[in-house]
Amino acid sequence: MEKTRSLSPIISEEDFLPLVEEKSRDFLSILNVLTDEKVAVNSVYYFTLMHEADKLESFLDDYGARTNLRWLFFSELVACVRNFALAGFQIYHILNRYPDYIGKEGDQLLKEFQIRSYDELEYFSLVLRGFYEAMVEEIKSLGAQVSINPIDKGTWGFKVTPQLPYTITGELASNEEERIVSLAQEYRKTVKYFRQNGLDRKIKATSLTEIIPAKINENLMAEMEIRLHNLQSEYDTYIRGGAQEKENAEVASIRGLTAIPMHLFEALKWLVHFYERHENEIRKNDVTAKIPALAQNEKLLSCIVDYCLHYCAKYLNQGNQVAENILSSFVKPITYELPIPRPHGFHARPATYITLIAQEHGTEVNMIVNGERFDCRSVLELLQAGGMLADLKDQTVIVEGDKRTLDDLKILADHNYCEDQDIPQELSYIRIMRNL
Repeated sequence: MEKTRSLSPIISEEDFLPLVEEKSRDFLSILNVLTDEKVAVNSVYYFTLMHEADKLESFLDDYGARTNLRWLFFSELVACVRNFALAGFQIYHILNRYPDYIGKEGDQLLKEFQIRSYDELEYFSLVLRGFYEAMVEEIKSLGAQVSINPIDKGTWGFKVTPQLPYTITGELASNEEERIVSLAQEYRKTVKYFRQNGLDRKIKATSLTEIIPAKINENLMAEMEIRLHNLQSEYDTYIRGGAQEKENAEVASIRGLTAIPMHLFEALKWLVHFYERHENEIRKNDVTAKIPALAQNEKLLSCIVDYCLHYCAKYLNQGNQVAENILSSFVKPITYELPIPRPHGFHARPATYITLIAQEHGTEVNMIVNGERFDCRSVLELLQAGGMLADLKDQTVIVEGDKRTLDDLKILADHNYCEDQDIPQELSYIRIMRNL
């Protein structure tokens, strides 16, 4: 590394000053808008800010400012602004598109989410003002002149963009129903991954060091964002504009219930990245030690846990219910005849395994005994069915539901409901769900 740097031309810190003055002017001018606490900004403002931050950060990196002690703190502050600008843009994007995502009426979460979102954006403005003041003080201490371009602050006021009328005629695409079922199945798998990582549970912590990176980290947030982005792409490619989107409200709503948590996870990714990269104990030095006070870490903790993750859970839970409703309405039920568990019938353990399989697939499955239907998602109902089967002395039972679910129930039955055998590899998810 040293050899490589020695072959590069060197610019003196004095000669670097006029270059920084020129390259930082637009960035600082945009950021200066927030010094007026009464000014209202919008998604266009945040988009412009992150674009200017990205340009300035690239310029500083090109000149090796992060490896120069004099310019390290200024460079870190520019990167911090970029992280908050990226996160803020995602939040504004959700607020702007919310009517398209969920609908204009009937969403009980709308008002609650809007109020909390604007509270968090006020916190972002406060943090960005602090970064701006620190940057101006730092760059002046290095000998640079700060000049601010005049900007019409009315440009950034919140505006709702009018929409063209929806005139696409829903057309039936090939395999549309199969695609919808596949999407609903993948949505449920994404929610399952979210829950397996403990992100649906209330996280109790008094500091960010308690949860980052042990419970929450950039890679996990990015993984959730990617999974949801893939679902959105699937919807837009195969379902959007189709007949089912026009006719079925639940099919139409699942895209919004994908997009909202996706954008929240992108915001989370940048906020967690900010902490991991610029504040954590691993890279602690005199420069990073100045940043926690500017970021107000207690509020950052609340933003991550009580806002972003909290509403990710709420919208994913809504989406999971919609996905289950879609599966139940689109899946064509069939029946299998399965043997009774030997030797004790449907007692607690086999009943529990059946419910875990039903929950995994998310579709309605019923056990039919003497003409009466019992919900396979309920252990209690299966125990009642087991009692009736014992009285009837039947050796087999009819189950009705989705073929995928029934195929797994048949595997379970072929292994005597794991009464005297291990859980088969094909049903390994039972073991995972049982241990959650």
